[in-house]
Amino acid sequence: MPEAWEKLDLHGAGLQSLQIRLRKLQKKPLWTYLSWLGFPLGLHRFYLHRRLAWLFPAASAIVLALALLAPWYVALVPGLVLALAALLDLWRLSAWLGEYNKEMRKKAWFTQNAPAAPKDYRGRADTVEDTPDYQSELEGYRRVKESERAGHPAAAEPQRKGFAPGQRRLSFAEQEKLLAELTKKKSEKDSDTPV
Repeated sequence: MPEAWEKLDLHGAGLQSLQIRLRKLQKKPLWTYLSWLGFPLGLHRFYLHRRLAWLFPAASAIVLALALLAPWYVALVPGLVLALAALLDLWRLSAWLGEYNKEMRKKAWFTQNAPAAPKDYRGRADTVEDTPDYQSELEGYRRVKESERAGHPAAAEPQRKGFAPGQRRLSFAEQEKLLAELTKKKSEKDSDTPV
């Protein structure tokens, strides 16, 4: 189940959705190395979109034609060159795979599929008339944050404690004290009621 999340695609705009779609587009190491087995056709180079991928099928066709039309030893040298080139490609396959996937991350998703700017976006405000009144908003935000001061009420306005909206939440110690008082009142009430 560790890879089950990769199959989910919520088509949202979040980072998880982006990673899932990117993972689907990237080339997998297993398929890369399996495609190398088709090196006479250059499948590994076509799979990774490498330059000169057509050279392998062309060289394979030449070796095959020489093997069929000429004595076998004439096709031996081009065949060995083709095999050495395939082994060299096998050695470089991991680096090519990393390059391809890195390029995919850089181009396909972070530049081409970037979200568009909002409809009326005009860039950064450079003039006074374009500048919103952010100073008053900033000052209000600063006052609120200073009044919170790690959960403590502001000195200017006493804040009620409790569970209702707008009230400061009780601390753990205050909740324990409240529960102890309620339990004590309940036990006193129970002892006062006649049987």
